[in-house]
Amino acid sequence: MQTRPKEVAEWGRRQKSIPSIPDAEEFHQRWVAWWQSCQPKWRSAGTWPYARDNARGKDWARLNVTGPHGLFAVVMSASWWADSMDLGSLRDVFSAAVDDLHWVIENLVDFNSQSHGTQSGPVIAPLNRFPGHGEREVGKRLVKPSYKVSSNW
Repeated sequence: MQTRPKEVAEWGRRQKSIPSIPDAEEFHQRWVAWWQSCQPKWRSAGTWPYARDNARGKDWARLNVTGPHGLFAVVMSASWWADSMDLGSLRDVFSAAVDDLHWVIENLVDFNSQSHGTQSGPVIAPLNRFPGHGEREVGKRLVKPSYKVSSNW
């Protein structure tokens, strides 16, 4: 599995300052690879940008992780990418990424709306963590990612 870009991991630890992205081209390649690795298996076939076929009724649990270490980190890191790039150089690639992210979020909202009819809350990824976020050593104890889930969909 592709890991998060190092800027996302560092921001996740401190969440105080926006990281500097000195090379937007290199960051975009790592960001897209990370985003691709986060997709549900049914969606990860094919080339980037992915087709946005009808996803109603599909399983979105893999991306249905809330909080600062969930989909929010993807949205935040996309904003850093936008802030770091020359307006002309990566505009098409960035637009495709934002369009895909927007489409995924819309489908997650739909997925959670459907889930409320049969379950008590949102469906959570089987690992209860966002892809690419693992446990890490802090001092002498093992710290696990946050698993908080909002029921306010």
